[in-house]
Amino acid sequence: MPNLSPQGKVLGILKPMGGGDPIPLLKAELVIGRRPSCDITLDFNNISGKHCQLRLINTVWHVRDLGSTNGTSLNGLQLTSEHNVLPDDELGIASHFYKIDYEPGGPESVLQKHGIVEEMVEEPVHRHSLLELAGIETDDKPKPKPRSRPKEVPAANNEPEPSKSAFNDAIPEDFQAAPPPLANADDDDFLKFIEEDVKKASDKREDGK
Repeated sequence: MPNLSPQGKVLGILKPMGGGDPIPLLKAELVIGRRPSCDITLDFNNISGKHCQLRLINTVWHVRDLGSTNGTSLNGLQLTSEHNVLPDDELGIASHFYKIDYEPGGPESVLQKHGIVEEMVEEPVHRHSLLELAGIETDDKPKPKPRSRPKEVPAANNEPEPSKSAFNDAIPEDFQAAPPPLANADDDDFLKFIEEDVKKASDKREDGK
């Protein structure tokens, strides 16, 4: 047996969207159809004898189609199972549309209706300055360290490098004290010297004959 509201309290109002008299919902479970035995009678040819059922569950109205010929819809979608109906929803009974005016329960009912699932959203990393937000590099960022020059590897025998004075000591004193040349001789002068030496040699041979 349907549950009656305490003291005939109105649990909601079924309002036709195309105009017409509003229908008070006085029980927590109602059958809507064309038959006079229904809790709410809608005398239209395209509405079945028992078209749909309204139930108030946890202070939220639900609707279920009862195998009607022209179907029951919610916000333009045909229902295949029981579904919540909120005040902003458009309830279609065949080609006739209604809204239920009532105060639904707490937010849990709304979350179940719309299938809202809380998702963990990772907070973005906060930048430290407006320049960084604009994508401009600042001096606060660590700069790369300069590469150090490779150290010189000492000789395998660990002997010190010979100095210039050591080379000078190895040269004979005659060469070290040799005076600079008196004149710079070019190729022509060198050839003349050779010719003179050859001529002197030939003159000596002729004198010795």
